Amino acid sequence: MMLNYYQRQRIAKIYEEKDSVFSHLNTDEVVESLVADGLYLGIHLPDSWVREIREFAERNNCYGDGDLRLSFAYKERLAAQSAYGQSFRLGKYYNASLLCPAIEKLARDPKLLNIAAKYLKVESVHAGSWLWWSFPPTVAIYESTAAIGQVFHHDLEDYRCLRFYFYLSDTNLANGPHVCIRGSHRQKKLAYLLSLWRLRSEQDVIDYYGTSRIVTICGSAGFGFVEDPFCVHKGLPPTEGDRLILAIHFSINDYGVLGDRDDSLLLNSSQLT
Repeated sequence: MMLNYYQRQRIAKIYEEKDSVFSHLNTDEVVESLVADGLYLGIHLPDSWVREIREFAERNNCYGDGDLRLSFAYKERLAAQSAYGQSFRLGKYYNASLLCPAIEKLARDPKLLNIAAKYLKVESVHAGSWLWWSFPPTVAIYESTAAIGQVFHHDLEDYRCLRFYFYLSDTNLANGPHVCIRGSHRQKKLAYLLSLWRLRSEQDVIDYYGTSRIVTICGSAGFGFVEDPFCVHKGLPPTEGDRLILAIHFSINDYGVLGDRDDSLLLNSSQLT
């Protein structure tokens, strides 16, 4: 449902937008697209911000498939895989929103906050930020693919929530682009809503929504988009090259379920460089 004029004016006054990094963004246009499609494309992160976040990612250790026992520097991934005796599908960073100033500033950007507030209809909460690499798989295993979001699914982290994504590496069809079913936040099978199982097969999604609503999102480093995670979506596994991506989450409540933080790592000197 579209916000009425009074609600728009009241919520829009929460944050002054003059200091936003996204001077080109029209917040009302973004919100209208989110209401209709659950998706808005074309939020561009400046090159200097991309460089700063990439430097953070190259300077700090990530964790193989999110496992705290499998720490490695990105440039040493192949050596780490050999040492640990296993291949990684992703390299996840913890505490990025605390330790990377650029990510922390993005989570406080007034236009992003206003978009979230207008769409969620309340002053939103920054629930966390994910930063991770996706690597080309060596073995196609359905279970591990599902576990890292590479099968169609929708998310239920709160009653309502919103995610801003930014590619930090050039991402084409071979590099693991994000895929979203346009408008699926407002239309789901009753079976989808009643089932505790949120993973959907490709064929089931195509049969219900058709191919015309499948949006495969490619873009150069710095390309961003915002999505209602109640939309059916997935990340394609890369077939060549590695993909670095940032996701910033806003919601009505913060239930601490995102798994983007680990306080035990804050004493680790490699996370404080």
